[in-house]
Amino acid sequence: MNKLKKIIITAMSVLMTFVCAFSFAGCGEDIVDVNVKVSMYDFTESKFEDYEMDVDLYGHLAPTTVSSIKGLIKSGYYNDTVFYKMSKYDSQIMLGDLKYDPELEENEGFYLNTEKPTIKGEFKHGGTTGSNLKNKEGSIGLWRTWTAQDSSYNEGSTGMNTGSATWFIPTATLSEYDDYFCVFGQYDVNDSDNKETISALKSIFSNPSRYEEFVIYYTGDYDNLEFHCVKAEDFDEEQILDLFETEEDSSQFVCYNHYTIKVPMTSDGRVAARITKIQID
Repeated sequence: MNKLKKIIITAMSVLMTFVCAFSFAGCGEDIVDVNVKVSMYDFTESKFEDYEMDVDLYGHLAPTTVSSIKGLIKSGYYNDTVFYKMSKYDSQIMLGDLKYDPELEENEGFYLNTEKPTIKGEFKHGGTTGSNLKNKEGSIGLWRTWTAQDSSYNEGSTGMNTGSATWFIPTATLSEYDDYFCVFGQYDVNDSDNKETISALKSIFSNPSRYEEFVIYYTGDYDNLEFHCVKAEDFDEEQILDLFETEEDSSQFVCYNHYTIKVPMTSDGRVAARITKIQID
């Protein structure tokens, strides 16, 4: 009888070990390791330097978002996209939706990345349990899709429930974003490569001589938007407003809703901070 008990206990122990190991393996698969390669201009040495970051995507917290982001990464969607800041949201670095070609004569060489379908917003006020991680340094979030119905954080608006393919990287705590944006990933703020990359980005954006300001705006209606980009000093608001029938026509005026961006640029017209490649390890 005692021998039988020992056999049963041993068998159960082996089974539990197997189950635990399997469970941990499954959990590990939910965390996607991503390597971000960056090219940044060293203004002191007058040359480009290579940087990198390692980011964890949390598929167990934001499965729909991470699945979409993984597909975009594998397709090379984020390669050669430009780092920038929006003047209205200066405590975050943006990437993913803007590219640059110095050979383009229009829009100062900038153009939008390929438009992608919106992603269901996996955060509390989007109606999903999903990821409710905090928006702070070390976080990677999905920028919201702003539409005519989403001029603010109104419940039920289209933009409340969706995200674009654009990432935002907080450089400070953004508690007002908590539960309104999907944090789908994080990076280790103490990792030496991550610290070096983020520090270099912060340094570029802290020095006005290292970036240029541009104004982005759109014309047309929401079904057929046309992208425009001009240098901030060349932007004439009154001239742009003349393109619209009336300032009170919200279906067009919200489209116009211009914003200023800061883009790191070299003196000879090259983008000074960009993604060279994002890959899944």
